[in-house]
Amino acid sequence: MKKLVLSFTAILLAVSMYAQTPEEKAAQKAAEKAAKEAKKAAEKIANDKYNQGMKCYNEAMAKWTEFQTWKSTEKNVDKIEAKQAQVTDEMIALSEQGNTPIYEALTSGNLSEKKFFDGYRAQDFMLVQLIMKELSKAQETIPFDTLKLCKLIPQFCDACHYQLKYGNPKDETHKNILPQVRLKFVKQAHTYLAYCIQFQLQQKNLPAAAEVFDVYANFATKYPEVANEPEIKDPNPSVGQMAYYIYMYAFEAKDFAIMDKYYELAMSFDDPEAKIGVEQRQLQTYLLKGDTLAWEKACKDKIKQDPSSSDSEIMIQNLLSFYSKKGGKAIAAFADEILAVNPNSKMANYGKGYSFLESRDYASALPYYQKCIEIDPNYIDGNYQCGFCLYQIGLDNGRAIADKKYATQAAADKESETKVKSYLRKAAPYFEKVRELTPDNPDRWASELKVIYNNLGEKEKAKELPDLY
Repeated sequence: MKKLVLSFTAILLAVSMYAQTPEEKAAQKAAEKAAKEAKKAAEKIANDKYNQGMKCYNEAMAKWTEFQTWKSTEKNVDKIEAKQAQVTDEMIALSEQGNTPIYEALTSGNLSEKKFFDGYRAQDFMLVQLIMKELSKAQETIPFDTLKLCKLIPQFCDACHYQLKYGNPKDETHKNILPQVRLKFVKQAHTYLAYCIQFQLQQKNLPAAAEVFDVYANFATKYPEVANEPEIKDPNPSVGQMAYYIYMYAFEAKDFAIMDKYYELAMSFDDPEAKIGVEQRQLQTYLLKGDTLAWEKACKDKIKQDPSSSDSEIMIQNLLSFYSKKGGKAIAAFADEILAVNPNSKMANYGKGYSFLESRDYASALPYYQKCIEIDPNYIDGNYQCGFCLYQIGLDNGRAIADKKYATQAAADKESETKVKSYLRKAAPYFEKVRELTPDNPDRWASELKVIYNNLGEKEKAKELPDLY
């Protein structure tokens, strides 16, 4: 059976091959030829760039060797220093010429692996010259090219890494020199990356900072030869801290893509205040994007995680303001949702009370405002609303009594006492508390207290209050 199947498959292949027209065969051959020629051309370009870079490297090394030979016989220190400065400048110039072409050749995918070790070793040397040039400027507080440094340091780390990968373990250079490069220079490069991130953030170059941070954050994975080094396993600053800095800068720049990318890492920063800052900005970002549904859901999720926290109270307050545009029913539904998980939420109780004000149901609103005062005796809005509910109940009763006929004045006075003055008397302490808490804001208490004192016959107290109108 298997033979039959195989034979059938072979027949199909043969038919498909013979089914090609002469034009199709010619086109296929032409395409294959063009692909070979293109690959050959790309390989030539890569080799030309490699040779250009290696030529600069060899010239720089020759100059350094020549200098060392000359130095061994020269006694004049000033001459040696002057000559070294000259040779260093020449080596830097050659490195500037050679690094870019050899880097392009090594990363082109069109260069033979046989050339990788020598190519990366040459690039390593040239990169050291270029990096030290910029770092020496930094040490002397001379303006330097931070963007250039950000590109050179990851290239240098790659050069060290690939030397280890493509070197010959039996070669003395590979065995003895490369481990020193790995331990000494790659670890230093990791530290320099942190500086580069900060430099770019200071210059508000967020994309460059993020690009370097990706190398910093994944350093141990990308360069496993140093993964177990203490400063790589536990870097200072930590990956979370650097992500936090980038996240905060991204918020200022309204770069939502970078914020989304680094949110989890920023939240890993072991600093409670930083976590709060990240969460708050994440919520604000939803609003900046106009995504109120995501903002609403995120707020509710965070509230339910810790319903009794001060941050939750702030979010409840923000959500109440949001729901107020939808009316009392929306406020009541949200308040009930929160009170089910935290009956002692001051803001949820306030919201529930507020939902009754829409229909002027002061008696139903009052217990929720009183709960607010129980939770926080100095809550200004809670005290005001308690007083306002009692005040309105008293005034509403007063209007009903005024429209009613009584057999005697005594009967009218008695009902006024129980249905008007008793409520105003209960309202007074709440307004007086508001006055105590906000003495410089009489708009919050003066007019209500004046009405209350006048109705209770406390004319002198009423005179002491400012006339607002």
